[in-house]
Amino acid sequence: MNQRVVATINRKALLHNFAVAKTHAHGSKLVAVIKANAYGHGLLPVAETLQDADLFGVTDLAEAEILRAGGTDKDILILQGIIDRNEIARCARQGFQLVIHSPDQLHWLEAALDNISLPKPLVFWLKLDTGMHRLGIAPTDCNTICSKLLAKPWTKNVVLMTHLANASEPQSPLNAMQLQQFHTCINSHDKPPLAASIAASAALLALDCKSNWVRPGLMLYGSSPFVWRDIQRRREAFNLQAVMTLQARLIAIKDIAAGSSVGYNSQFISTTPMRIGIVSIGYADGYPSNTPNGAPVMVSGTRTITVGRVSMDMLAIDLTHIPQALVGDAVTLWGDEISLDEVAAHTGILSYNLTCSISARVAREYI
Repeated sequence: MNQRVVATINRKALLHNFAVAKTHAHGSKLVAVIKANAYGHGLLPVAETLQDADLFGVTDLAEAEILRAGGTDKDILILQGIIDRNEIARCARQGFQLVIHSPDQLHWLEAALDNISLPKPLVFWLKLDTGMHRLGIAPTDCNTICSKLLAKPWTKNVVLMTHLANASEPQSPLNAMQLQQFHTCINSHDKPPLAASIAASAALLALDCKSNWVRPGLMLYGSSPFVWRDIQRRREAFNLQAVMTLQARLIAIKDIAAGSSVGYNSQFISTTPMRIGIVSIGYADGYPSNTPNGAPVMVSGTRTITVGRVSMDMLAIDLTHIPQALVGDAVTLWGDEISLDEVAAHTGILSYNLTCSISARVAREYI
């Protein structure tokens, strides 16, 4: 590697994980969730790779327009819905699908769309709050709002959706409660059966909640949505492959005596003589500043650990048991050899938080 830090994105692994999601979907259509710059992997390259997805899911209008300007002709779903009512006409003219999550947004749509002509009617996703209590309309409002939407000439179709708060804890009673609430809404609707969407990655992998649409996100990038201590649900159990490999370079090596402190605030103090390596990555690159001693890394084909506090541009690792390590060697922070999920568990940060936090100064290479 020539760069100080590089994130290598493996397109074949991305396609492999998409195929895994498709297998678990059992015939349901797939929304490939590529919001937040595809979880830090690169919005346009990931969209280009996942052309077999039925729909792309992004956060907001800005991401949708980046996709469209980049040449994407696939349908795009704006998952956070309407941020500013003045965006509605722009969304509508470009045919973007919108999540509706409050009664007020129906009034905004009526004010914006009742008096304009559109190239074609739109698809809306009506989000129900079945127990997560984040976004979504009350189930008691579902029938009324859905019927009003379907009566509009600018509506092509409505998809009912919800989001499970505890899908990453498959035994949680809240999952069954939310599913029951959601199915009650669907079954009580007096129109022809509506399409539905329930599962994101965790529910797709571990719960029985089949619906017309599934919304895999995290699993596409090779991470398990379940906690690291759940050995039976680590990424290998689902045949997921790491998409991002994050590497930096060994830029210095030094020997220290017992009792020496390493880095700021003496976070690490050696109890024996040690060989320490300094690595060219820090929190300005996106490696978490709160990482405690002992986070796993790989150098010269051997696992070792971080020691000391993460600096802006550097961190330190233990090379005592790796005499073959040399200045200039690549150090893997996560990837095939070191699971992103293991690093996340050690740092106390969610795996998708780690990849989303990789800064713009880190080079990205696509293979």
